[in-house]
Amino acid sequence: MQLQKLRNKVCVGLFLAGALMFTPRLATAGGTANAPDAAEANGLPAAPVPASASAAAQETQGIETMRLEQPKLGKLGNVRSVEGMPSRKKWLALAMAEHGAAAFDAFSTRQAIGRGAVEADPMMRPFAGSPAIYAAIQVAPLALDYAARRMQRSENLVLRKMWWLPQTGGTAMYLFSGAHNLGVATRP
Repeated sequence: MQLQKLRNKVCVGLFLAGALMFTPRLATAGGTANAPDAAEANGLPAAPVPASASAAAQETQGIETMRLEQPKLGKLGNVRSVEGMPSRKKWLALAMAEHGAAAFDAFSTRQAIGRGAVEADPMMRPFAGSPAIYAAIQVAPLALDYAARRMQRSENLVLRKMWWLPQTGGTAMYLFSGAHNLGVATRP
């Protein structure tokens, strides 16, 4: 009970202190909506105008006399036309080709290891003898897909034009590795 009374008194005191802080500033300006202009005319520093005073001044102003600022197109640097952006369908097609080529590489690696070959890649060697190689080999294509997508949406025109290189290079590398593994697997 005592705490509640004390809290109420503190709240009322803070409210009155805040009201007294802003009331003298409005009174020196004559209580007009143009308080900063009136204060400057009297040689006083301009006092801040409360939001309610400026809102009241805008309400009295007609809508036809209000002035809206035109947006500057130079500030919108990240706006591009849709026609200029690379296709998402092409990105998806290259991603599927790359992941398929990586699966082919994993399959051919397991075939070659089954015939006595040894995995030369030290990062893939722990996975080479198990089916986990299929999941482990998909990490690099995911990273290349991410890089290609970031290049597609880049602000740099050169990067945006060459977005297909990471995925195409990865696909070619995996196809070459898979073909090499098939050749190793057939050797006696």
